[in-house]
This record gives sequence, C-alpha cells and structure tokens, in this order.
Amino acid sequence: MTGGVGLRRTGAQPSLGKNHKPRSAARQGVSVGRIQVLEPRIASQIAAGEVITRPAAVVKELIENALDAGARRISVEIEEGGRRRLRVVDDGCGMSAAEAPLSLERHATSKIRAEADLLAITTLGFRGEALPSIAAVSRLELITRTGEEDGGCRLTVVGGDLQELSPWAAPVGTQVTVEDLFFNTPARRKFLKSKDTEQGYIVEAVRGLALGHPEVQFHLGTPRRALVTAPAPQTLLERVASLYGTELAARLLPFQENGPLAAVGLISDPEFSLASSRFQIFLVNRRVVQDRILGAVLKEVYQGRLPKGRHPAAFVSLSVPPDQVDVNVHPAKAEVRFADPGRVYALLLTALRQGLGPLAGAPQVYAVRWQPEPPPAAQETGARLFPDASPPPPPAAAPAVSQAAHPSAGRAFRFQDLAVIGQLHRTYILAQSPEGLVIIDQHAAHERVLYEALGDKTANVCRQPLLLRRLVEVPLQQADWVRNNLELLARAGLVLEPFGGPSFLITATPAWLKDADLEAMVLEMVEKLAPLKNSQEAPAVAEQARLIMACHGAIRAGQQLAPEEIRALLARLDEVEIPSHCPHGRPVWRLISAAELNLSFRRPRG
Repeated sequence: MTGGVGLRRTGAQPSLGKNHKPRSAARQGVSVGRIQVLEPRIASQIAAGEVITRPAAVVKELIENALDAGARRISVEIEEGGRRRLRVVDDGCGMSAAEAPLSLERHATSKIRAEADLLAITTLGFRGEALPSIAAVSRLELITRTGEEDGGCRLTVVGGDLQELSPWAAPVGTQVTVEDLFFNTPARRKFLKSKDTEQGYIVEAVRGLALGHPEVQFHLGTPRRALVTAPAPQTLLERVASLYGTELAARLLPFQENGPLAAVGLISDPEFSLASSRFQIFLVNRRVVQDRILGAVLKEVYQGRLPKGRHPAAFVSLSVPPDQVDVNVHPAKAEVRFADPGRVYALLLTALRQGLGPLAGAPQVYAVRWQPEPPPAAQETGARLFPDASPPPPPAAAPAVSQAAHPSAGRAFRFQDLAVIGQLHRTYILAQSPEGLVIIDQHAAHERVLYEALGDKTANVCRQPLLLRRLVEVPLQQADWVRNNLELLARAGLVLEPFGGPSFLITATPAWLKDADLEAMVLEMVEKLAPLKNSQEAPAVAEQARLIMACHGAIRAGQQLAPEEIRALLARLDEVEIPSHCPHGRPVWRLISAAELNLSFRRPRG
C-alpha cells in the first residue's frame, strides 16, 4: 500500500521528510511530543477534576457515600466555605481496617460487581471515584469503624499519598475531614469563588440531598452558626419547611401518581409565584438532577397561569425502575437519560395537573363595580398608595383647561376632574370625560407616578427601616456582585446586610415598597444589574433600579381599590411629566370617544 505510514508501538518517530511539521503544531505554534503514559499522580489529578470541582462537590460525594452506608444522622461542618476545612460525620455501617485503605484505590467500590449492575444502579455512588479523587487534591483524614469490630482505624492521606494507618477509638460510622482543598493544584484553587459563595453552593447541595431523604437527620453548620437543620423523620412538606421556610411551604399543593413509574411532590398555588426558578427541584430515584424534559412539563402546566417573568415552586420526586434510567451520563451524576422519555413526560404532566386540581382549569371571574356619581375625596387619600406624599386636594369644579396651559398634552382634561365610574376586572379604572370614556391601567399609571417620584437623584432616595427584616437568597453566581455593590443598592433606596452565603437581610426600603414582594424585587434587581460590572455604568444601574422599584411598588392588576385610592392616583397622575406611558412604554390610558361608542351601537350622530 503506497503512501501509507505505519505506526509503531516502540514509539519511534516515523520519517515524514526533513522539513515536515505536524499541521496542527505548525498552525498553532505548539510543540508536539511523543505519546506516553501520564504519571499516576498527574492522571489522578485530571480524573479528580472531573468529579471534584469545588467544596460543594466534596460534601455531595461524602454525603452520598454516607447515605449508601445506611446513615440516619449526617453532620457537616465547614470553615471558610469549605476551602480551608470540611468534615462529614455519619452513623452508617462504617468500614473495616482492611477496607479503609482499599476505599482510596480508584474504582474500588462495594456497590457494583458486574457489567450488568451498571444497567440497574440503585445507589447514589457506584464508580469508586469519590474518595480517591478527593484524596488526590487535599489533605484527608478518614476515621471509621464497623459494628462488628471493637475498635476503628484512622488513616491520613496527603495529595493521594497514604501517610498513616493506625488503630483508633471511634463510634460506628465514618468521619472524613478534608483540609486545604486543591493545595497541590493552585491553578484550580484560584478559580474558587469567595467563601460565602462556596458556602452557598454547599447549602444547596445539602438541601437537595436532604430533600431526597426526609427519613435522615441532616445538620450543616460552621463553627459559629447552623446553616441547615433538618430533623427526622419528616414528611416531604415538613422537610421543605425545614429547608426553605414555612412561608413557602404554606403555599404548596401536594400531588401523587403511583405505578411502576411514580411521581410525588409539591407544587405552588398559581396565585403564588417567584421571581426565579431556583425553587424548582427535581429528583429521580432520590438523586437531584437537571433535565429539560422535567422542566418542560412544569412550564406547560403553568402556561398562562402566571404573570410574565414569574415562576412556580416545585419539589418533584420521580421513582423510575433502575433499568429505565441511565445515571452514568455526567461526571457529577447531575443528569440522567430516560429509556422512555415520552412516558415520563406523560406521567409527570398527569401528576402535576392532578396536584393543581380544579385550579388547573378554573375560569377567571371578573366583575365591574358601577358608581353613578364620582365618590367624594377623603382627607386621608393616598395613605397606602403614596406614603411619602401629602394628600391631594379635593377635586375642584372642572375649569376650562387648554392643552397649552397644562402639561396634559394630547388630552383636554385633567385626570382628577374625571367622573369615576368604577373598576373593570380590578385592573382598569373607568371614568367619564366630556369627550367620552377614559380607561386607565391602574398599574401602569401608578408605576409612572412612582418612577418620576424617584427622579434622577437616586442618591437621595428616602429609606424607611423595616420593622421585620426580610431574608432573601440570591442566586449563588450573583452573591459576590451583591456584596460588592451594597453601597450602590443603598443609594437606590434598598439596604441589604450580608447574612452568610447567598443570604441577605433586607433592612430598609423606600416607604412605598413596604407592602411589595421584596424578595421578588431583590431577585429581579440582582438578575438585571449583576451583568453591569463597570463602574462607568452607574447611570444604567440607577435607571434599572428606578424601573424595577417603581414596577414592584406599584399597585397590581387585580387589586381592589377604594374610591379615595382611585382619586389619589388620578390626582398624582396630573403631576407627572409623561402621563401617557409607563416607564416600560405601555400606554397608561385610552379615550373611547362618544362618537365611537355611538357608531358601535349604530346610534345616530348627535
């Protein structure tokens, strides 16, 4: 065969000509050496990088081992976000003195024996990679004892090298202490986030594992305070309340669908929604996973039932026969592949709709309140809508107002002079003007009023301390941005205090935001402002803050308004510079002339 090149196992370089260079090397300017087997130390560090990416991955793998060992109590303690030290203690079956050092050998495991076992995984861990990977990039101490032995053993490992193995007095179970993670791979260590962010990732990992095992007691803490406390045994609802708070748990509806494929869990009432999807947890055979099919089902069920940009809460646990799901498709076991995804989709769709019950198809009922005459204006007008403003004067007799004499360009009336008829759908204010019917979007109108009340001087926004401070958790990847921009947010009127990890306390806001969904407002603000990293973008940050706070502080569509509140809103709308559109560009009001109405009813023109 002419022109062919034979590759030799001896490693000899084939002759390709005096001036030949490998194409990729010539093009990229790199030197290509001979193929050789990597040193075991380098190979182990590369393998560890696929499994152990941050302290949270260490905690996850160690807890999974504890659960596979039958633990009923698991305690985790961390320092410096797990970067300096973390310890996981369990009361599982433990390991013998002979098994303990073997557990540090790569691909040594008690959970599978044959190739067929890979097709029916029933444990959280199974590849024998966790402990060797952790030991390869840290200083590790392992203390363990089984119930059949009088004493336990202790071993220490540094960078993958066994340093000591000795008898040790210990209770039944296993204790693993990991110090100086990535000490021997500084390039990887420098990519870790701040201690608070890494701590936040650990909290999320522990929550997910605790959610899948409500019969197990979990505790996570630092030397100073507890971060997660979940007693056992608990129902799923009790576990959600322990992990995410009673306020969220109170808005959840249960669902259950039994069979070979089973689904059980909790989903939020459509009347309740969140600013992000971070409270959507999916478990498959008790393992937290990310799967587009499961997310798509949830989206379909709530389609058209939530306002744009809002998300439901969902805690969904699927039980699938082990041979119908592949959990070995991702290094961190965070993704799964279903043998029959269509069947899973149909099952979950039925289960979620069953959970919503009558709410899944309940028609909306609207009502119009009619008032023959405009209501009298009260002296306390605007107390709820405009706490920082003095009450507007009672409406005077409508004078002849020209467009040139009043900033009401495009209309020949003042809003406060309109004869209020009532509310339509508790969303639109209906009023009569000499020209016809005026329809006002109450949310858009109030949003414009609040937006202009903030003005351009966001540094002087008046803040009011909250009597009861509110706790909010921001996405982990944005927590550092919040900590670095607390002063900027305070200038915009929002005062936050760090509370560990991604948690912050809302301590003060503009007075008119006191009844708003503060958590949703903070999450939206962080999501939209965090990408703005340059200090020169401060004007853009201030503008976005004004938009978001005005939107969240404004009265909502569907909110019932008292007559005096309507009057207060109309009076304030006369004072704004641009009453025609809200800050997002939506129309605030519309006039249907008497002529249009007459034409609609085929009445003669008068």
